[in-house]
Amino acid sequence: MLGSPYALRCTAVLAAALLTGCQGSSNGGGVPVSVKGLAEMADKVGPHGVDTCPLPYDFAKAVSAAKIAGEAGPGPAPGGTDESTATATAENGYEADEDAPFADNPGALVSCWFHVGGQAVEVHLIAAEKPQPEYLLAPLLVEVSGQDVEAINSYLRRTGKGEPGHPVLGTTGDYATVRVKPDGKGHAALLLTLGDASTDRFDEEQLKALSRALYRQIS
Repeated sequence: MLGSPYALRCTAVLAAALLTGCQGSSNGGGVPVSVKGLAEMADKVGPHGVDTCPLPYDFAKAVSAAKIAGEAGPGPAPGGTDESTATATAENGYEADEDAPFADNPGALVSCWFHVGGQAVEVHLIAAEKPQPEYLLAPLLVEVSGQDVEAINSYLRRTGKGEPGHPVLGTTGDYATVRVKPDGKGHAALLLTLGDASTDRFDEEQLKALSRALYRQIS
């Protein structure tokens, strides 16, 4: 069980996506992701988390690209209600119990916490062997949005039709998913969820732009 708010509200947290390199690609793109790799990364991060996000996100740069005002940094928003004591948490789904979500779709999840101004942003990278690993994050989406399972399933059907690199926003404006094409076999997705804000929330275009900017850093 992860020692984080995410783990407390989603009993079987996932983990996946493997980095196949530590530097950006020669063409100026991001770092390739693969299923087995983030699973290995998840082992290093562990369920109790670490103080530094192991993925190569440049959150401040992504915030600037999205034209979002406010000081950006790692970890929960200062003075916010998020209780996480770690900047990143993870779980290797290849080691999941038989009745856990990852048991039917082996993979992994690495989640990193950031903030811009008073707005907390959780960035979840999930990958697995079978399509649409983001379905395993449905309990989180229910918690974040306050929507029922039927509404979330309708949203996830839309993400399944999305093209890699094209954010699909939830109807409440609290979350967005971007499909990621992993290196090698498998499937991956980047999910952004917004925590309680002490300032005005992002508008749809800002959330789309932030999701797209972070996607480009790992693709």
